[in-house]
Amino acid sequence: MKLYVLLVSSILLTACSAVQKEQTSAMDKNVNIHGFSQQRLGKIDSAMQKYTDTGKLAGTVTLVARDQKIIHLSANGMRDLERAEEMTTDTIFRIYSMTKPITAVAALTLWEQGKFHMYDPIEKYLPELAGLKVYAGGEADNIQLEAAKSPIRIIDLFLHTAGFSYGFTNSAVDKLYKALPPLSKADSLDTVLKRIATLPLNHQPGTQWHYGINTDIIGFLVERISGMKLGDYMQEVIFTPLEMTDTAFYVPSNKVDRLAQIYSPGKNGEISVLDPPPVGDFLSDPSVHNGGGGLVSTIGDYYIFTQMLLNGGEYKGQRILGRKTVDYLTSNHLPANLIPFSPTSHGEGYALAMSVTVDSGDALLMGSDGDYGWGGAASTYFRIDPKENMIVIMMSQFVPSAFYPIRHDFKNTVYQSLIDEQ
Repeated sequence: MKLYVLLVSSILLTACSAVQKEQTSAMDKNVNIHGFSQQRLGKIDSAMQKYTDTGKLAGTVTLVARDQKIIHLSANGMRDLERAEEMTTDTIFRIYSMTKPITAVAALTLWEQGKFHMYDPIEKYLPELAGLKVYAGGEADNIQLEAAKSPIRIIDLFLHTAGFSYGFTNSAVDKLYKALPPLSKADSLDTVLKRIATLPLNHQPGTQWHYGINTDIIGFLVERISGMKLGDYMQEVIFTPLEMTDTAFYVPSNKVDRLAQIYSPGKNGEISVLDPPPVGDFLSDPSVHNGGGGLVSTIGDYYIFTQMLLNGGEYKGQRILGRKTVDYLTSNHLPANLIPFSPTSHGEGYALAMSVTVDSGDALLMGSDGDYGWGGAASTYFRIDPKENMIVIMMSQFVPSAFYPIRHDFKNTVYQSLIDEQ
C-alpha cells in the first residue's frame, strides 16, 4: 500500500512539474491569449504597482476582456490603508462620472419607446427650465445676461452643449454654482430644478462644449417620464436584468466593508483620506439621485454593463437596447468645429455622455478609431474598442483624477500587449 501511495505521489509530482515546464515554455514563447501576449500583459500589473509601491495611489483593480472573455483581472495595493485592508476584485468604488453612460442608457430605453425625441426642448418635460438666460459678461452683482437664441434640446444635454456648468472653475458663472447650498435630505427633484433655473447658461445652447450638470438633468428627465426615482428605474431596466448586484446610488450596510477608501494628495508626497468625498457619503439612499455622478459599482458589474454595449445592447440573453440604438449612443455627434472638445481630448469627438475617438492618429495614446468611454472623478476609467472587440476598465479612488497619468499608462500597456493581426 505504501509503495502504491509513493508511486501515485511520484506520478503527480512529475505531472505538476511537466505543467510548470509547459507554462514556463509558453511564457518564453510569448503565448497568445485571445490575441494578447501573456508576457506583455504582465506590464499592466507593473504599471499599476509603480503607483501603489511608491505610495501615489492606495490601490487599483484592472480588467481587460476580449471576444467576450476576461483575459486579465488583477487587484493591486490596498483599498483602505488605515485599516490595512488589501484591494480585492470585488471592491466597491464611487464611479462618479462613469455613472453618465448608465444614465444615458436608461434614458435611451425611453427614447426607443418614443417617450421623447432628441430635438425636443427640455422645457417640454421639465418646465422649470423654461426661459433660462445666457451669460453675456460681467462679474458678481454686475453680471450681464441675454436671452437664449434657441431652446435647450435634449441632444444638447447628452453632448454637454446646453450651456450648463459644474462650478469647477473661477468663472463668473461657476462662482454662482459654488454659491448654491449643498444637497440635503430635504431636497427633491423639484427643489433642485428650481435652483438650477436661477443660474445663467455658460453659453448659447448648441454653440460650445462645456462639461456640466447636463447628465444630471437627463436623470431628472428619466424620472419625470417614467414616474420612478432614477435608481429604481435603473434597477428595473438595467441592473436586475444584467444581474449587476453591486451597482446603486448608495452602499447598503452589509456591503460597506467592501467600499474603498478615497484619497487625495497629502503632504510630503503622501496621500491622505479625502473627507468628505466630493458628492455625498454613499452610505444612505440620497433624496436626489445624481445621474451625472452618483453611482457606486464594482469592476465586475461595470464589465457586464460594458459588455452589453459591445454586444450591441444584449448580454446573456437580456436585451437592454437595440443594436442601432447602441450605434447612435456610441457615435460622435459633435460638429467638426467643436472637435477636439477640450484641450486634452486630441482626436476625440463626443458621443452620448462619453467621448469617442474620431482620429486615432491625432490621439495622444494608443487606441482605435471608434473606441469610446469615459472616466470618473476618483480615477476610474473605461474604454470599449469595437474594432478590437475589447474592453478595458480601471478602478481606483484618488481625487483629482488627472493628477497622475494613470489612465494613459493603463490604456497604453493594454494596447502594447496586442500581438495578433486584425
